[in-house]
Amino acid sequence: MWTKIACIALFALIYCEFLADYVQLSQCYWQSPKPANVGSKNEDELRAIIIADTHLVGPIRGHWLDRLYREWHMHRSFQATMQMFEPDVIFVLGDLFDEGDFVNDSDFQKYVTRFHRLFSPPSGVPIISAVGNHDVGFHYKMDTYFLNRFSKHFNNTGVEMHTIKGNHFIMINSMAMLNDGCGFCNAALRDLKNISEKLKCLENGHKCVDAKTLEKHKKYSRPILMQHFPTYRKSDAVCREHDAPEMEVYRENWEVLSKDSTDLLGTLLSPRVAFAGHSHHYCLSINRFGIEEYTVASYSWRNKVEPSFLLAAFTGSSYAVLKCNMLRQQHVYNVYIASVVILIATIIVLIYRRRDKRRMKT
Repeated sequence: MWTKIACIALFALIYCEFLADYVQLSQCYWQSPKPANVGSKNEDELRAIIIADTHLVGPIRGHWLDRLYREWHMHRSFQATMQMFEPDVIFVLGDLFDEGDFVNDSDFQKYVTRFHRLFSPPSGVPIISAVGNHDVGFHYKMDTYFLNRFSKHFNNTGVEMHTIKGNHFIMINSMAMLNDGCGFCNAALRDLKNISEKLKCLENGHKCVDAKTLEKHKKYSRPILMQHFPTYRKSDAVCREHDAPEMEVYRENWEVLSKDSTDLLGTLLSPRVAFAGHSHHYCLSINRFGIEEYTVASYSWRNKVEPSFLLAAFTGSSYAVLKCNMLRQQHVYNVYIASVVILIATIIVLIYRRRDKRRMKT
């Protein structure tokens, strides 16, 4: 009797906590920027995992059980993703933490340690993180203290260009995009203009490109815009694909960038594709400057019934993106509930069989 019960319980535990992520992720696959080579990797192809809004639970508003279970499943999903898809780079588009903008230094250090433990990539695979409002605060709250603290561990708190295999990724601090004359905004605008000049020089081959720039960025390709806030849109109703349950109206500089900031990015950078997070829901839209923009859903069960991430493959001239759904929280609950029902039914059946055997003996 106890052997059967133990087997049922053990199967449910192993499946839900270790195998279910692999089963779910087996439905995903890399799409190649070159259709003739779908499923195989070209030498010049960069494969990136893009996630957003992990929102690690903080010590003030979070509950330890919530942290223990939901973050365990983020860890399991991430590790399964690394093993199955072997990316070249991982991008995290902000809000790594839920309380990063007001915890003390000791708790922030614990946050950082926990993040690196949960999201530990294979050796040689970098994690590049954009900064989010829950990491350093919205524009009105953002302070040098918070920025320096985040920058010490993740390095991206302004506007930076990362060139990988001929692809130029522009990482932007969305909260510094108000262009209201604040020090952070002025610094971000200067960085944007400098990057714009570098890109123009690379594109035209002018003498303004110095040896250091050429060595680091090699050659021109239209950049890829990556930040926490999406560019301006009224709501997800404009999305070609979306999974938001409700079409809420978005406010400029709170849920999305302003129209002016969006137009500025389009003018200065002329990107070929854009990626963002913040809304916690997936969206594929054509933005104000006429390119595809992917808003990445939250990676956490705390924010999304069915979390997801993106598999994105890039070459210098093309890209291909696939939304990959993660394990649903309800699926895990359903398996456990079904297992409990089966366990109870098994116990009842075994008890009645024992009674019948005793009656037959007497």
